Amino acid sequence: MQETDERYSEKVLSLALDLGKSMVRSGAEMNRVEDTVIRIGYAYGMKKTEVFSIISVIYATVIDSEGKTQSQLRRISSMSVNFEKLEKLNDLSRRICKNKPDPDEARRELESICVPGKKFNIIVCLGYMLGSASFTVFFGGTLLDAVASMPIAAMIYLMQSFIKTQGTSRLFFTALESAAAGLAALLFVHFGFGNNADMIMIGDIMLLIPGLMLINSLREMLCGDMMSGLLRMLESVLVAMAIAVGFALPILFWDYIV
Repeated sequence: MQETDERYSEKVLSLALDLGKSMVRSGAEMNRVEDTVIRIGYAYGMKKTEVFSIISVIYATVIDSEGKTQSQLRRISSMSVNFEKLEKLNDLSRRICKNKPDPDEARRELESICVPGKKFNIIVCLGYMLGSASFTVFFGGTLLDAVASMPIAAMIYLMQSFIKTQGTSRLFFTALESAAAGLAALLFVHFGFGNNADMIMIGDIMLLIPGLMLINSLREMLCGDMMSGLLRMLESVLVAMAIAVGFALPILFWDYIV
């Protein structure tokens, strides 16, 4: 019976941490993830659940009804923003806390949510294109500039979908896609497909700015999670710098390119 109880608490902790990891990778703030892990532990009868998390690691310990301790850690290597997936994960966590399904059953549902989707989504690609065009006009660009920004936005989406891998450095890849977008904007204007390269660039820059990351960092600091908030803010600043460097490179070397 003791072995069964230890195995049960191990399954519960593994489920809670994997769900928390999936939430972080989908764009959730750390205090919400910690609260989710704690609530799942209590829902399955753990006497105590302690969680420590930053943007790259979640570490948790549970104490079961027999006083036995289980500890596990999850390394988070990459993050993105996927509100649809995050909503499903939040719904799953609420149902787990309310209905207390068997951990194996809950894990199967978690795995079905986390199944990788199609690499190319036409709706998301169109969203990138319309977003860049709208920002281009909003900041003073012409309609031709807006049209020119759309294929560049599609290029950014395709790079993120097919070139970026899990082990790719986020800073390096952000600088790379920014440089590609900046060079494309300059070439479009050079060949007459656009009037203002700077307006085209601004429209596409808005797709890359880590706004959610910055907002989450401020929210985490206001909630008292200073370490995670500061680390996330530092990452958002570094990403912004990578964007600036990426767009600056083709401008600085334009005379040598053409």
